Amino acid sequence: MTLRTAIACLLALLTLCATTALAGEVPIVGGYGFDWLQPTTTACRKITAADRDRFQSCTFQASGHAFGLTSSYQVCNRSAHSQVLIYASPTLCQEAYDTMQSNGP
Repeated sequence: MTLRTAIACLLALLTLCATTALAGEVPIVGGYGFDWLQPTTTACRKITAADRDRFQSCTFQASGHAFGLTSSYQVCNRSAHSQVLIYASPTLCQEAYDTMQSNGP
């Protein structure tokens, strides 16, 4: 096995582990999210499998406090300049998005 193949296998395994929801977790695919690091160009939208495949990593927050709201959500990184917060419903997503926008400059 070459180093490149080993790294590819490791990344595939890490992606699978990071995106497999445990009981009670917010699903990534089918969840609703927005990129809070891009506040002028983002909006809540349904997350697809193609979106999931572009995430470098995801972390579940069972009782996070994004924007002063207590809620469960996933934090998924696409790059150093892109971080998507994913919620279980469009309503929760919109509430977080609206709160973020109201606290902006």
